[in-house]
Amino acid sequence: MKLWLFTLTFLAVLVPSHVAVQRALCPALLPVNASASVSEGLSEDQLNQLLALFQKSYPDIDFQSSWYNDTINAQALRFDESKLIIVYGGLVRESTTTPDSLALMICHEVGHHKGGAPYFRDADGRDTWASAEGAADYYSIRGCFTRIASMMKTPAARLSERDEALLEQTCANSAKPTVCRRALQSGALMAKLQWNVFPNNQPVPALDAEDSNVPATTLLGYPSPQCRLDTFRASALLQKRPSCWYRPL
Repeated sequence: MKLWLFTLTFLAVLVPSHVAVQRALCPALLPVNASASVSEGLSEDQLNQLLALFQKSYPDIDFQSSWYNDTINAQALRFDESKLIIVYGGLVRESTTTPDSLALMICHEVGHHKGGAPYFRDADGRDTWASAEGAADYYSIRGCFTRIASMMKTPAARLSERDEALLEQTCANSAKPTVCRRALQSGALMAKLQWNVFPNNQPVPALDAEDSNVPATTLLGYPSPQCRLDTFRASALLQKRPSCWYRPL
């Protein structure tokens, strides 16, 4: 294995995500590192099978598992022109993780490499290689999940009648309503995961809600859990980026 891979893996494991974005530029799925104390989610085999699909779809990115790391997170890294994504075992084993939600969360990391502007900026105010959090979320469905989902054999998840009706209504006019429902269900799980692990006093993100906050400038860091869900919805329905994080120039 190349020396740079050891170096970047070391950084990703030991540097907290909020520091890594500033110094090592390792954009993470969640703004804090929590640890999984349960093993009710997915198995290592399921993770490896999913990573194999991603590796086939994105051969220019190296997808790595850090199965024995209990951190509930994933990170994107780059060294010169080499691209890397690390998925930690704690995220996979987290009790609410499903095959679809894990695929979407990995797609978010792909979005840091491929999501385009707006980008994180360096200390001199120049664009870096990494797409900002909202850009990665926006890319994750329309640019990635729709591709990966078509290759996955995922059983239909059991939802409450209310949630099923909301998904049906939201995706009614989508070109691919089944993929849309899978994507938004996964987006809701991902937003709820951030809501659970990140200290906040915000309401639980919901498909029938919307973040009405409008920042003065485009937010490059983590939007609220509801804003992230709004972004997934906009991406799935091919709508413009929501104003809860994006301010066009």
